[in-house]
Amino acid sequence: MEVLRVPPYPVITTWDVPSANTDYTIYIEDLVDHSIQTAPATSNSDSQVIYTIPHSQLEFDRRFLFKIINLQGKDILSDNLDIIRPYVNANKIGTTASEIAEYRMLELVSRSIIDTIIPNGFYNHKKVIQAVGQGTDYFPLWHDANGILKVYENNVLVYDIEDQENNIYDFKITLDNSAIQRVIVEPYNRSEQAPPNVPIARGDLGYYGYRSVGFPAGYDYTFVVSTGYLTIPSDVEYATQTLMEDIKCGKLDYYKRYVTAYNTDQFKIQFDKSMFGGTGNLLVDKILDKYANTILKPGII
Repeated sequence: MEVLRVPPYPVITTWDVPSANTDYTIYIEDLVDHSIQTAPATSNSDSQVIYTIPHSQLEFDRRFLFKIINLQGKDILSDNLDIIRPYVNANKIGTTASEIAEYRMLELVSRSIIDTIIPNGFYNHKKVIQAVGQGTDYFPLWHDANGILKVYENNVLVYDIEDQENNIYDFKITLDNSAIQRVIVEPYNRSEQAPPNVPIARGDLGYYGYRSVGFPAGYDYTFVVSTGYLTIPSDVEYATQTLMEDIKCGKLDYYKRYVTAYNTDQFKIQFDKSMFGGTGNLLVDKILDKYANTILKPGII
């Protein structure tokens, strides 16, 4: 089930179950950080379980494993629950219930086409980053992060944005969004490379080169961050609406585009190869070009 995280709130979902007026347990697993939530539920007289999505689950674009379990511990329903922010809010362009339903389907198809061109899409979602400290005060990031949700150091939760009082440390994103750093209140000359590690020897000078750093070498770190787009760019919203109108009006017929040769005898038509790599609308393709990222994960060729 795909649920759009747009007003009006709260967002309510309905699930069919075998029995009416029966107690069940709702099991929800976040498919990013695999956190689990459970809640009791009772089916109504129509053999349906009503689940109201809490506000905490509407903050990001998220995918859950949704289960309904009976009192004997058996799964009677197992499905996906995708909470997605649409690129265009159908409630704003449709006036009747039938128009809104039609525009929702058109938006789904248009969004799927755009996501084939921009693999990461224009979502705001959670991401888990696991790596080892390098003995510096900066933890570099490949993805643009909007905020830090949780930090585990050597498998110990040291920072949780929802439990500020019990945090051991405080972390934040650097101003250029390129790294994570530990918050230091007093003036501090941050180390951008690991200090020299000279073996300890007896003498008056002590241990040369030692200084504590934010991310000690060899320490295991797991970061749960929010990445992506906090809002949908206006040109992407326009591109989505354009595709929606093209689909609705039948303008995506490929014979009207990318034709490089046309012969009236026997109707021989030759298409440019770019027809297989775009959305079917040249204007939309140009808008999406600046968002394309061909390197999705760093590596060595």
